[in-house]
Amino acid sequence: MIEISNLSEYIKEFQFEEKQLKAHPLIKNYIENQVQKLKELIEALTSANFWIDIPIIMGIDSKLVLLRELIITIEDFDFSDEEVLKIVEQDYPYYNKELCGYKLNDVTSHSLIFKIK
Repeated sequence: MIEISNLSEYIKEFQFEEKQLKAHPLIKNYIENQVQKLKELIEALTSANFWIDIPIIMGIDSKLVLLRELIITIEDFDFSDEEVLKIVEQDYPYYNKELCGYKLNDVTSHSLIFKIK
C-alpha cells in the first residue's frame, strides 16, 4: 500500500485516465467538483468542524471510489454519464457498509466509516 501524504497523491491513486474522462465530460466535471470540495473541506478542517466535515470528506471518498469502479465498465454496460452519476449519488452512503460485509438493513458497528454524508 502506497502512503499518501497530500491531496494530489490521493487523487493520483484513483488513476482516472484522461482519455476516458475526455469521452465523459459530465463525469470529468463531477470529479473536478468533488476534488475541489474535498480540497476546501480539508483546508478548512478544524477541531470545531471535524465531526461535521469528516463524514462529508468520507462521502466524497466513497463517491470517487465508486466512480472509479463504474467508469471502468461504463462502455460494457452502455451507461450514460447521467446514469453513472445517479448510481454514485444513490449508492455512496452505503458503500462502506457493503464493503465491510453488512447488508443494507443491518445495524453497523459504531464507527466513523459508517457515518458518511
